[in-house]
Amino acid sequence: MKTLISFIGTNDAGALLDKKDGAILTALSNEKIDEVILLWNEAKIKDELKYSDVLLYLKREIKKQKLAKKVSDNELALKDVTDHNEIYLQLKDFTDSLKKDAHRDYVAAISSGTPSMQVCWILLAESGDFSLDFPLRLIKVTDPKFGKSKNIVVKLDTALPRIIGLQNELDELKKDLIPIAVIDIEHGSLKIGDNNIPLSPVEFCYYRYFAERNLNDEELEKFSGFTIRISFIKMIYSYHEESFPDLDANRMAMEEMIKKELELSITTFRGHLSKINRKLNNALRNESVFNVFQIQNEGTRGAKFYGLKIPMEKIRII
Repeated sequence: MKTLISFIGTNDAGALLDKKDGAILTALSNEKIDEVILLWNEAKIKDELKYSDVLLYLKREIKKQKLAKKVSDNELALKDVTDHNEIYLQLKDFTDSLKKDAHRDYVAAISSGTPSMQVCWILLAESGDFSLDFPLRLIKVTDPKFGKSKNIVVKLDTALPRIIGLQNELDELKKDLIPIAVIDIEHGSLKIGDNNIPLSPVEFCYYRYFAERNLNDEELEKFSGFTIRISFIKMIYSYHEESFPDLDANRMAMEEMIKKELELSITTFRGHLSKINRKLNNALRNESVFNVFQIQNEGTRGAKFYGLKIPMEKIRII
């Protein structure tokens, strides 16, 4: 099942503007495609002509010319079609919804749409954000006026030499796409971008603990055996007291453990981390962003290392 995905561009208006077929219809003529998914954003092109008109025109032509068995569309409500951040996040959300397996071949035609959309396609494919197991193939359509049109596979180091100069920009874009996490000690709250993460007081203290280690450029911390050392409990207790001055059952339990020098069960510790990561995932609803802000764990069962790997400029403790 070969599926072609493309943004609708002005050039795709074709006969609506008394011109020849645009990049999408040309790409479909060059290669056998089973399914087409058209991405579009409503805006005026010329006079009364809008992108929704081009969408209907393309659907009609694809069916008329028998260029694909199935055609569907997805509207991306973009406020700014030149904003990489907005385009990428919406494009990523859409492609995350696609079913990916060995029986499906996804092709993105990047000749249509704004230059920013083109860059986002490349970033999505090159970063592996589309899929590590089933990569996205990018194609560029050559203009028929230069001879027989072809669909050329796009790679940063071959087919589009001019885009090589964008590599540094792509790296910066990856950083720009990461929101900032704000840990508010006074209010005991964690906010990542526009998302408030509903952590319990103890979970907030855990996250703050690893965030401070992250900001101090400390490596992931090793926790081995069946219990967690008392020094960790004392630190969590102090954070809890600072952000949540009203005594509660959890802090009373920690206070009792400190007095009796009892260590925390590794099972309880891991349980809190699992709950934190689950809440992060549910609130962020973006796999790439979640992967940045989740509490990482590495190593074998007997000696695991835990911590955050957030770029320092993306985390603030206030």
